[in-house]
Amino acid sequence: MERSDISAEIGLNIKNERRRKNLSQEALALDSNIHPSYFGCIERGEKCPTVETLYKISKALDVPLSRLIKVDENGGDGNGISPEDRIIEILKSLPADKMDKFADILEDISGLLK
Repeated sequence: MERSDISAEIGLNIKNERRRKNLSQEALALDSNIHPSYFGCIERGEKCPTVETLYKISKALDVPLSRLIKVDENGGDGNGISPEDRIIEILKSLPADKMDKFADILEDISGLLK
């Protein structure tokens, strides 16, 4: 895997996490103390950020640094997040009273897939 591929995948991971949190590029850049134009280059995979910069972004997003730097060397779906982590993120975004309904729906879907 080449450096440009790694940068592109990390940028996509950041973009996906930012969208999950319903943040604009500019808002996340400012929260991360990163110039907005440089932040845009990171998300597009045009720049290879330092570990310190990635750490700032992970803190602003309130996600583990490992989630941002996860790359699929086998050419997976490109979002860098496991299905389990995606489900957990969905659950975290739901109000407590909706989680029970979500669990019921998930059980129904699971039964259909067997």
